[in-house]
Order: sequence, then structure tokens, then C-alpha cells
Amino acid sequence: MNSIEFEESIWTTRMREYRFPEVDIINEGFRPKSGRVADFCSVQHDGRHHFFYIERRLTEGLPGYPGNECYIGHASTANFFDWEVHYPEIWVQPNTWEHLIVAAPNIIYYRDRFVMAYLGINQYGTQNLGIAFSDDLFHWERWEGNPLSPCKEKPWAFWREDGPTSCRDAHLFVYEGQLCMAYTANTRDGASCIALTTTQDLEHWQDCGPIFTGPTDGYEHRPDGSQPQGQLESSNLIRKGDRWFLLAMFDTTKANIQSWIFESDRMDHFEFSTGREFWHGAYTTEVVKEKGQRSLLACADSIKFGVVDWAVSRPTARYITSREELLEWSKA
Repeated sequence: MNSIEFEESIWTTRMREYRFPEVDIINEGFRPKSGRVADFCSVQHDGRHHFFYIERRLTEGLPGYPGNECYIGHASTANFFDWEVHYPEIWVQPNTWEHLIVAAPNIIYYRDRFVMAYLGINQYGTQNLGIAFSDDLFHWERWEGNPLSPCKEKPWAFWREDGPTSCRDAHLFVYEGQLCMAYTANTRDGASCIALTTTQDLEHWQDCGPIFTGPTDGYEHRPDGSQPQGQLESSNLIRKGDRWFLLAMFDTTKANIQSWIFESDRMDHFEFSTGREFWHGAYTTEVVKEKGQRSLLACADSIKFGVVDWAVSRPTARYITSREELLEWSKA
């Protein structure tokens, strides 16, 4: 082949491998070519399950390095076995509140449109939340009122626009006609927390304050990553019957647990004493599909699937380990 044919061949091969990766979903899970998945969400549309995710592409795989989390990844599947990777739509916007990073998307269908809440980080390390809208999950329009700044000037919150601070990992759900958003923040006395805000029109948000608060000390940074404990992250509020469950990531060497579940009879208050391990070995948890009292779950850093039965007294997730079981969920 000549040079022109050589270039065409390379481009065709690389695009095919990128768009339609070979996936061993049971043993290895899904990840984009040359990347891996961090916080993600799942939404169903037109017979396909769409996954939007942080795509980490540097060897170190950590947030904060310029160029690492500069767009939100998107892939979809009709059967959980065959995947198509789509070109990203949401990219960083230089010299704005989302200058350095866009990440941690969460999507819900609300008032006849898809609504995405996502994290943006500016050049000072300030985390903030914004929203975008879509009719088809492929074309997104940012809200002209971004960013939301749900922590700004709140008496309970430590937040600033010119330095590192937490306001991330949104989780959207509808309760009693309101759109609710749980997210990670910091309290003024130095505790990581999960806070809640609600809206009825997507423009005016009502602050509900922290619904779950972690310890105020012990957040020691160690270069090898072996921190005594981490911040509360990747929350997911789930209502089953008259009970509320809060799923959250929280690294702690004291309990050797990463994936936690907390239980309450209220959505706005959870006690640490109710916490226990939810899904051993999993990083982040999202509900993909429901079948009666059971839910199909997914976790990262390559997307793998699990299942939980909410009808039991202590719901605990487990990995799906056979193609047959996952195939049954694809048909449900």
C-alpha cells in the first residue's frame, strides 16, 4: 500500500477499535480503549442503556492533572455484551467555572427532557455543579444560568471560588414532584458531607443542608494513597417502600470498607451508626434496571454488573458472574 492507503488503514482500524471495543463483560468489564471509567451514570433510551462517565486516560489515572478529565465519556449497549463508544459532547470550557475538568455526570428524564448534572473545576481547584439538557442523549445544551453553586453563601458550607473546595458527584431523583439533587460538599468545621438541594423549575434551588456528615478530622494526605480515610463520594439515594437507602463511597482504614450503605426512614437524615458494607470490591454504584424487588447494578473502574435484593433485611450487592444471569437481565 502507498502512504495514503496506509493512513486510511490506520484511521479505519483505530476508529473501529475505539467505537466498537471487544468486551469481556463478566471478567474484565467495559472500559473505553486506552482509558478507564470512574464516576458514571446509566440511563435508558430507545432500547439502549447509555452510560456517561469520567474517562481517565493518563497512566496515573488521577483527577486534577490538566488534560486527564477534559470531557465526559459516553457509551451504549442494547444487551450489556456488545458496546458502542460515542464521541464525547461535553468538554471543558477554558477560562470558565469548568476550565480544568468536567466529570461525574448524572442524568434523569424530567419534564420531557434529559437533564444532566455534572462537575466542573476551575483553574483554582474550585468544584461546582452545572446542568445541561438533551432530547436524544447525543446533543447537549448547557443551561445559560450555570453554574448552580449550591454551596455558595450557605451557613453550613465551606466553599469558595478561588481555591480548592468540594461540590461534586451529583445524584438526581424525583420525589413528591420535586427534582432533588444529593452531592458531596464540605461543612464549615471541616467535615465531608452529603448535602441535598431541591427544585421545581430547574432555576430556583432550595437548600436542605447536609443529610449525612462524616468526621471532622483524619483526612491526612499521603503520597502513596494510603489515607486513613477519604471523603464521602458518589452518593446514591434510593427509596424502597417506607425506607431510604444512601449508598456512598468512603475509604477508611478503620473499617476496611469502601462501598457503604446507610438506612433511614427519612431522605434528609442518615446516621453513621447505620452504615455497613454494601458491595465488596466495588467502586461507585449505580442502579441500571429494576425487576420487582431486585435491581441490576453497575460499578467501575471498568463497568461491571451486580444485583441486589431490596426485600431482604440487609440488602447487599453481589457481582454477576455468569453470562446467563446477565443475559436474563438484558431480556427483562
